[in-house]
Amino acid sequence: MQKLLLNILENYKLAKLNDLTDHELAIYVRKKSVDILAHAISVDIERYKLKGSVGQGQWADVPWIAVFDKSITQSATEGYYIVYLFRADMSGVYLSLNQGWTYFKDKYKTKLGREKITQVSNAWKDELSSALNDFSYEKIDLKNGGKINSFVEGYELGHICGKFYSVENMPSSEELGLDLQNLIGVYREVKGKLKQSSVEKTNDYLIVNSNMGLLDVEETEDDSYGIESSIENYNESKLKLNPVPIFFIAKEQKPRSFTPKKIDFISKAKNQKKLGYAGELIVLKYEKDLLEKEGKPNLARKIKHISQEEGDGAGYDILSFDLHGNEKYIEVKTTRLNSETQFHLTDNELEFSKKEASNYYLYRVYDFDIQENKAKFYILHGDLTNIISLKPQNYIVEGLLRSK
Repeated sequence: MQKLLLNILENYKLAKLNDLTDHELAIYVRKKSVDILAHAISVDIERYKLKGSVGQGQWADVPWIAVFDKSITQSATEGYYIVYLFRADMSGVYLSLNQGWTYFKDKYKTKLGREKITQVSNAWKDELSSALNDFSYEKIDLKNGGKINSFVEGYELGHICGKFYSVENMPSSEELGLDLQNLIGVYREVKGKLKQSSVEKTNDYLIVNSNMGLLDVEETEDDSYGIESSIENYNESKLKLNPVPIFFIAKEQKPRSFTPKKIDFISKAKNQKKLGYAGELIVLKYEKDLLEKEGKPNLARKIKHISQEEGDGAGYDILSFDLHGNEKYIEVKTTRLNSETQFHLTDNELEFSKKEASNYYLYRVYDFDIQENKAKFYILHGDLTNIISLKPQNYIVEGLLRSK
């Protein structure tokens, strides 16, 4: 293995001066390197696919040799894989647990894709921290001399963990082989943590939980399947405005019981927070679409997701505008069940609705279908204490009553 890596590092620059077609080094990387690697660590070819690349049509700035778990991906364009990435200046090579940049670029476009792939990389570093004793999760530098190259940038952003080997201080073949086997062990751990064996669902989960600060919470089984996808694809969501119900009293979900029971409050809070976030996003889209449809693109651009940009203490979730440019303070309440389902309000939200009654709107989102990414809603306008029926849930103890 040492000879393999050094052969590429020491001869690639010179090879690039010649035509790529049928070049000896190109054939060596594409074919011979795969055989050498497979033999060195006894790769299970039924489970893993090995591939070497020096580019297509012209020499790549960064050649690579990759190991793909076939059940995760068979391409460097998507999913997670192990790869040797040779620096463009041939000063060394990285052994990297990486991920496909093309997937993020195609799904989110380049600018947002950079943000998303970085979130996933960072999330995996947290998820795998106990397994990374032998590897670094510092950023990698492929020394491309400032040259614009989307693929090289993608390799750098997609790096999760690995090791760097300098051309001047290349470890022995035995040590290189051991490192690769250890990283394959980490790769197996990644596979074991995939959500429903799906790279896309896993990426959605990691991105959403990263956005919401939930990655430090121990994972439990919950009923939140699908919400991550709804959040990540909210631009495809559909929201239908319905009339405000004339009158209803929400049914008690269950008779009150004082029987002790164990409740997974962490899981419950996570689900509620995700569902609330999903509801806010589809309302955000609805408001922007409405203003743009009515010929008010300047107002649409001024809409703000207050709960995400400034925090939860403002008393409302979204700052929007009516067609005359007046501000709308929108609080969003979301449930999966019908319009008569109970929902919670904070004292802060109620007080804000009193203070800003003329500009306050509660968007009651219900029948949220996370599979179809659609929901219904109605709007309440004004001081909520004059509109809704409230039931106290918690109390603040301000002191003690005088004893007799």
